[in-house]
Amino acid sequence: MKFKIETKKLALVSVFAALLVIISRLPGIPIMGGAGKIEFTVILAPIVGVVLGPWLGGLTVLLGDFIAWLIPSTTFFGLLLLPCGAIAAIVSGTLARKDKAYNWKIAVAILGVLNTLWYLTPPGREVFFYPFLHWAAFILVLFFRKRIADFIQSDIKQKLTLGIILCCFAGIMANHMAGNLIFIASVGWFIPLKTIKDAVKALGFFWMKSGLPSPEDFPSGLGALFILMLPISVVERISMTIIATLLGSGIVFALQRSGLIKIGEK
Repeated sequence: MKFKIETKKLALVSVFAALLVIISRLPGIPIMGGAGKIEFTVILAPIVGVVLGPWLGGLTVLLGDFIAWLIPSTTFFGLLLLPCGAIAAIVSGTLARKDKAYNWKIAVAILGVLNTLWYLTPPGREVFFYPFLHWAAFILVLFFRKRIADFIQSDIKQKLTLGIILCCFAGIMANHMAGNLIFIASVGWFIPLKTIKDAVKALGFFWMKSGLPSPEDFPSGLGALFILMLPISVVERISMTIIATLLGSGIVFALQRSGLIKIGEK
């Protein structure tokens, strides 16, 4: 039985990693300043975490995103963003489980740390209200706690859907804040990162472009950029949560009904 379970998980890892690579080939949403694009893998990452668990799901997303990054054309900035999808999977995966070693407490800690780090950045001190959706995710997790895992593991479809909404919203917002922090850091460290990019390119990734945002791209400052992007980000993240919920509910319900997975099993 143990061998069959491991085989099922290995098959799901392969399928999800392949899906991430395929989805990464879609056009995506351009990032301001020409620093790459937001890929639609953002939608799939939290679902992978729910299905495979936080650690296996996180590794699967990281593997799929890394393979996708290896396919030309890629950017060094894209390499810096690789942890974002894994963070989303870890957050959603911990929310879907009640294990003593990993549960909602890890998710709320990750969200809390990421949101707090925002206020240590220059834009964070200017646009303190920017992460209101990110704090909403934090508050929802803190309010529902282990009940989110109860919803996910329920046979009642309405409860399952509510659990998927909460998991996907938290994962997507964690992904977004991690991406924001990496974006801000890459602007401030443009020169040192360019040196590292050249070193990585010299290892054989000759096709790799920079993709790094430069301070000159934002003459009004990063604070003004985030104010401008706030309405777009709100619509974008809510839309992604809705799509992830519809997709995730169907996937989880079908996999559990077929007996391929049981959320929360060891």
